[in-house]
Amino acid sequence: MTLMFIVYSNAVDDEVLEIARRHIDGYTRFSGVHGEGSGEPHLGSHVWPGVNNCVMAAVNKKQEASIGEEVRALRERFSGVGIRVFTVPLREMY
Repeated sequence: MTLMFIVYSNAVDDEVLEIARRHIDGYTRFSGVHGEGSGEPHLGSHVWPGVNNCVMAAVNKKQEASIGEEVRALRERFSGVGIRVFTVPLREMY
């Protein structure tokens, strides 16, 4: 199992949630997440007003591959919008 985090601009919230719902039974969504990366900061302030959201889910290898493929396509479709996927091995879940 893998713990997958999809961190993305609030602008593509509906699209990311559609991907998650298509491939997994359950997820945790964090909204209004602040951060800085290679693009424009999303800090929820007057200077940097944007915010990110994050979807976290425990997935198997097949789900990870399917979600990864769809997120890559979404990144191409919305090339100016920040969308990142982070995965870490999930040793235990209870």
